Amino acid sequence: MKSCDVIIVGGGVIGLMTAFDLTRRALRVCVVDAGAPAATDASAGMLAPSFEHDLHDGSATLAQFSRASLRRWAQTAPMIEAASGESIDYDSGGVIAAAFSEDEAARLMAGGESGEWLDCAAARELEPALAPSLIGAWLSPDNGQVDPRRVRRALKIALLRAGAGFVSGQRVTAVAAKSGAVCGVDLAGGARLAAPAVVMATGARVIGGDRAIAGAVYPVKGEALSLARIDGQPRRVVRSAYAYICPKADGRIFVGATELARDWSLTTDAAHIAALKAGAAKTVPALAHAVEIDRWAGLRPATIDGAPIIGPAGEGPDGLYYALGHYRNGVLLAPETAHALAAAIIDNKPLDAAARAFSPARFLKSTSGEN
Repeated sequence: MKSCDVIIVGGGVIGLMTAFDLTRRALRVCVVDAGAPAATDASAGMLAPSFEHDLHDGSATLAQFSRASLRRWAQTAPMIEAASGESIDYDSGGVIAAAFSEDEAARLMAGGESGEWLDCAAARELEPALAPSLIGAWLSPDNGQVDPRRVRRALKIALLRAGAGFVSGQRVTAVAAKSGAVCGVDLAGGARLAAPAVVMATGARVIGGDRAIAGAVYPVKGEALSLARIDGQPRRVVRSAYAYICPKADGRIFVGATELARDWSLTTDAAHIAALKAGAAKTVPALAHAVEIDRWAGLRPATIDGAPIIGPAGEGPDGLYYALGHYRNGVLLAPETAHALAAAIIDNKPLDAAARAFSPARFLKSTSGEN
């Protein structure tokens, strides 16, 4: 294979979106995808920063980055669809969080980052499918969703049309460097791909010699299921304390999700799936009669401080970049992450203030013995 300008290691939404941004700026890109299950395919595809108060609390920077990426989705979605000829089911029609207790209502009103509180009558007018025990709901009208599996497929098509290279089913074992600078990656079969820049977008698995990063990322397993379309289903994304429900254009209704920290398995637990089904029915009673289509598990890449890892490797070599640790918001944060990395790689510009807060270098103190 001919050399390229940038190698992207990882075939999930973060890696593919970064490759898409780079090819749009006329760089030659090669994506190496080992073929492991991508967190993207297990994701609900929610674009809902307004409901991430528990992640954003104490981090105005992450909230700002999330809102910026939501805005960038409005520009990026039509570009992906135009470049691929495929729909990605982009929906900016709002997300509603239903409250079925006074405590939940108070939490939503205190934590909502944008939107408005709806009393029971107003919420039911907007979403008649909600259970009779509804107290009220928080509406974020600019939040939405995409179908992450369609996004991933469309990005692959767009990249192939743009001339990007793909190496599938091959595992990267190491980043190759010479005189302190990246020169490519080594594959498990012994081959080397050459490039002066490498972006590691490998989800919960870290490849390379950066000790700080290796200790900072861990998996959070999530189990979910899909139900078949049914009369009385919700019109838009609905969240509650019991489950979140995402109706897709193809008829699937996505219901999720559990959280099991540091669990690398991809099996589903029958009791966990049953609890999700029950939670969906408590939120939208009609779903008690919906037929299950599929169930699955995925690995969210989390970090020890709750923020993503974006930018140049803290310990080098020059030309090595990370795009890891986006946890449950990989789909939401993909466009802004790709934009930040493309600017750093192509223009040799430092990351902006928001992205600098996510620099891999922030973990160096904990591995160097500093307090």
